[in-house]
Amino acid sequence: MANIPVVVTGLGPVSAIGCGRQEFWNALIKGEHGFGPITLCDTSRSPSKIGAEVKDFRLERYIEHGRMSARRTPRPVQLALAASALALRDADINLAACDVNRVGVCVGTAVGNIGDGLVVRDRWLKSEDQSFNSETAFHLFNHSAACVLSSFFDLRGPIHTISSGCNSGLDALGLSQRLIQLGLVDAMLVVGTDCELVPEILAALNASKSLATRYNDDPGHASRPFDVHRDGNVTGEGAAALLVESEPHAQARGAKRYARVAGYSVCAAGRNRTYNHDSPEIDLRPCVRALQGAMNEAGWKPEEVEVVNANGSSSVVYDKLEALALMETFGAALPSVRVHSIKSMLGQHGAGSSALQAVAACLSIAEGIVPPTINHDHPDAACGAMRVVTAAEACSPKNVLVHAIGFRGFYYSCAAFTAPD
Repeated sequence: MANIPVVVTGLGPVSAIGCGRQEFWNALIKGEHGFGPITLCDTSRSPSKIGAEVKDFRLERYIEHGRMSARRTPRPVQLALAASALALRDADINLAACDVNRVGVCVGTAVGNIGDGLVVRDRWLKSEDQSFNSETAFHLFNHSAACVLSSFFDLRGPIHTISSGCNSGLDALGLSQRLIQLGLVDAMLVVGTDCELVPEILAALNASKSLATRYNDDPGHASRPFDVHRDGNVTGEGAAALLVESEPHAQARGAKRYARVAGYSVCAAGRNRTYNHDSPEIDLRPCVRALQGAMNEAGWKPEEVEVVNANGSSSVVYDKLEALALMETFGAALPSVRVHSIKSMLGQHGAGSSALQAVAACLSIAEGIVPPTINHDHPDAACGAMRVVTAAEACSPKNVLVHAIGFRGFYYSCAAFTAPD
């Protein structure tokens, strides 16, 4: 069985702190947050009223005829289109010179186009006008984003959609890595996209006791990973695209390489996890197995991991679980591992979150800097003694782990990135 090396050659972040590689990275290393009052939907009935919105987003800035496309396209699909255009441009790839039959698309999304579906339902129930746009049915399917990207960029290889919660962006990368390793494709456009700023989604997340409510009047301090004063996630929206290629394909076209995808693992808790938000379980085993699985594929010992781009969503329960799992995974090596969370600035908003984590990990390797974790002012003793990076730190990391926790702790995903030779 082939085991072809996989490299990342293009990055396209679309986020609340900036769109495009350089704007996103500059804001990240400065510790700039993207939080504010939610404007994209009504929050009058929501205890949590803050989120991470992509400010002044206009699709026409990224693609031709973007204004027309935006009128008939759900927001998560628009974010995916913009991110993909940025990543392909960043990769400096001439698709016309590639075998597009061997270039595929894999999209991760947690809630998909549910916001548009709910609008359609509301209109159908309340209005006598039952005439819908001809593309309405198409966009009720989560797979529509992958189809739109495949069509827009004329990519004719495998086309997949993964919907595994907030891990979906990372899981889309993992599947794409496997397809390239097996020699089935030359390249994959990997995208994570979501917009959770929908009243019904907010209601559900509030009911699950997931969201921060204490900092509605101080949104910049609301996301506090591993901090004793955290009180929940900050939701929002965002997308990120990565172009991943087989290393021979990238070398043949003289592409720059941000990082090599060295390993990937996803593990479930099985019967050891039941859904009960009033009495959450702290079962470290699946989380530890995911971390170790990615490290094993990469061939790394604990002391060889320099950075962990943590899930660190500011969850009261899962920050603690993640910290204890890192302690068990790394043991005596943990004090030398730099741990940071970009969700302190971007929040937790479905597949876009984990895809943006992957982008940040690649840039940490390429730029030699670990972004800060903001608002980590009072470390929670229950999270142990981790080395949480609170100011941008130059360290030229070679090996970086990216970790994501699935909703309510049912599953855990981890990817390993290493510097290209």
